[in-house]
Amino acid sequence: MTKIEMIDGIGRLFDEKSQLSETVENRRRLALWNLEIEPDEYSPGILSPLLPEHREEAIPITADWDRMQWAILLGFSIKDYYTDPLSYLYWTLKVDLYRFQNFPDDTPLLKSVPIYLSVALEPSLFGVRVNYSEEHEPLFTSSDAVLKSVHDLSTLKLPDFYSSGLMPLSHKFFSEISRILPPDYTVVFPKWGRSPWGTACGVRGMENLLIDTIENPRFVHELMAVITDSRKEYTKQRRKLVGSSDNDSTCYNDECSPPMQSPASYEEYCFPYENDLCEFYGGLRWWHSCGNKSSLLDTINEFTKPVRLIDFVTWDDELREVCSKLPRQIPFSIRPSSKDINEKNETVIQNNVRGIVSMMAGRNFYLRVDGFEPNRPTIEDVYTMQRYLNVARSECRQNST
Repeated sequence: MTKIEMIDGIGRLFDEKSQLSETVENRRRLALWNLEIEPDEYSPGILSPLLPEHREEAIPITADWDRMQWAILLGFSIKDYYTDPLSYLYWTLKVDLYRFQNFPDDTPLLKSVPIYLSVALEPSLFGVRVNYSEEHEPLFTSSDAVLKSVHDLSTLKLPDFYSSGLMPLSHKFFSEISRILPPDYTVVFPKWGRSPWGTACGVRGMENLLIDTIENPRFVHELMAVITDSRKEYTKQRRKLVGSSDNDSTCYNDECSPPMQSPASYEEYCFPYENDLCEFYGGLRWWHSCGNKSSLLDTINEFTKPVRLIDFVTWDDELREVCSKLPRQIPFSIRPSSKDINEKNETVIQNNVRGIVSMMAGRNFYLRVDGFEPNRPTIEDVYTMQRYLNVARSECRQNST
């Protein structure tokens, strides 16, 4: 596809998305979510639900796959997607439309284009190499860590908002996409989402960082402080660029999960810096880890400003502990496992969802169906998602409280 053909295609996709955005179905979906808290993450399913008394359907459901799955299903280059602005925009729109038309959930179409350049963005700002491939999303490895020893911290280059790591690419994406965006759409400049600990794992290497917590705690605290201050400066520069102070306070924390990190270690090495950011932002938009968070809740509850969304997973979190420890005012998502979503017996799916709904009675939560990520997705895998979503939606509506 030539550049002119792609631009023409983008125009047609925007027209189609705009038409669908005005449909009764999309208005129904929009009415379920608290859109005053702007989504600041690439996945449109990361939304905060309205309080149950403020929406007609008490338990919303979102569904999505990672970009690698969409690339294989729809047939586009994942490398081009993350390195070429036009490819990114074209296929982002195609995915939005395909998801809306094929996943029977409550994910709305929004008139925004968030720029997300992968999990490698934040470590790249400190010089960590980004690994691109046609076989996987961009990533970083421990072998690319830039702090080979604790003595290297004094030579660590602090991020420059325009020249470090993926920042030149970020500005290129922002500039080129902005030029062809319809007037009623917005483009969202990349936001720093990874937690201080997650970024430190990229800069130092996870194994070395864990050893450092035992052998050199002072170094770990110094590194965490540098990363936290760097994120604040990034946010100030970003706000100056876009001319607003929108909420860019997501905390991706996959590296925070027992047994890799104990609750005591999280309390000492992570919480002080996350709470510092929480104070800086006036709250956290989304606290995320795919691992076990239930054992960290006693500490998470100590944040001095609101946490506006947190997610839990059926494959690792203790949901009864979540019910007993999580304050009722914090909205959250529950993510079914790949096994749950792949279940062919609809009665089993019904019972599974019914159990979650019963356990969470009266709580402000939604189902986030993204735990099934087939290696080589086909239309049969789309049907698998459809089966689960249809049964789950029916069950949620019948048992909403």
